Amino acid sequence: VSTGGEAAISGVSLVDGLNLLVMQIMAAFCAGGVVIISQYIGERSADRIKSACRHLELLVDTFSLLVMTLFLLGGRHILRFLFGSIEADVMEAAVTYLMITAVSFVFWGLYSSGAAILRCYEDTKTAMKVSIVMNLLNVSLNAYFVFEAKMGVMGVAIATLISRAVAGIVMKAIMTVRTRREIGSAASGLSFEMLRRILAMGVPSGIENGMFHVGKLALASVITTLGTTAIAANSIAYQVIEFPNIAGNTIGLALVVIAGQDIGARNKEAAVRDTRH
Repeated sequence: VSTGGEAAISGVSLVDGLNLLVMQIMAAFCAGGVVIISQYIGERSADRIKSACRHLELLVDTFSLLVMTLFLLGGRHILRFLFGSIEADVMEAAVTYLMITAVSFVFWGLYSSGAAILRCYEDTKTAMKVSIVMNLLNVSLNAYFVFEAKMGVMGVAIATLISRAVAGIVMKAIMTVRTRREIGSAASGLSFEMLRRILAMGVPSGIENGMFHVGKLALASVITTLGTTAIAANSIAYQVIEFPNIAGNTIGLALVVIAGQDIGARNKEAAVRDTRH
């Protein structure tokens, strides 16, 4: 993106802050679902496992559709509200990037819920392989659209959309096969109690982790008053300082599954031991 200049970096980075907040909320829903599903796996309650998996997918898919619709209809107004009077070329880059990547939320939701369910069964390799394919495709398409097709920010956004679409469709296909083979078909009908349980776990987690990204958006709003160069510099530096967080977040995701199964099996001693490890 940096080859497109400061306006391109700034527009993409401002939208990425908003997109990451949405993805964090989805991750929180998935985290709530992982807790519930892991406990049911520990209990060996097949019917509840099926229901929880189905409702997690329903919750994430519905949220992603709502956010996509909101951004497509009011994206420019949202950006103007958050970031004020940014320069015209930065705003156009941001609007272009937001409109296209908003569509990718539907596919990201398919990937996220599927990866969360696989995580409950301690199958993280499948999601990892899909993620590797998605990111290699994303980088390759970015290189083509930016360097060969000279499409700038639009090319970057289209590359993101295509790579997430591939990941979402592949994950949905994997989950369809795995669900039929290992989990079985869930009973039809909507259980508000199951949704409540997932949300009771996911919403506090979403608020906790989402506040970090809300703070980032607030900071970005302040930085926009310093000009395009400051926005671009902040974006580049942030890409570097994010890396140390990966290890801690990963260990946390693993712990939720393992401790959740211990609790579901009513084995509190194992839960304490595994948490200490």
